[in-house]
Amino acid sequence: MVVAGTGPLSADAISEKVVRARSVERALMFIGWIVLVIGVVGMALTVAMWIAGQIDVDQAVALLLGTILGSILSGAAAYGSGVNVGLGAERLALALQTAPPPADPAES
Repeated sequence: MVVAGTGPLSADAISEKVVRARSVERALMFIGWIVLVIGVVGMALTVAMWIAGQIDVDQAVALLLGTILGSILSGAAAYGSGVNVGLGAERLALALQTAPPPADPAES
């Protein structure tokens, strides 16, 4: 594997990148779940405030739409990014396993 301007990466460097990608995957998925939970709690509080009569229907709809668009979609995007990073790490790990061993320059 060649990265622009750096030359080929060693198997150890690729393995380190896979480990780093998996930790980033877990972090992004965790952030996604946290933001999703905050969004759901915000929606529940908005509905509770509307039922209690502290806000009217227009304010409740505006808060719910803002919560849905702001937090829940952000959480889904973070979670999806984590899944994408994890899939990339898996592809890289599989490519590393199936790659032929590098040729020994001393043998040529």
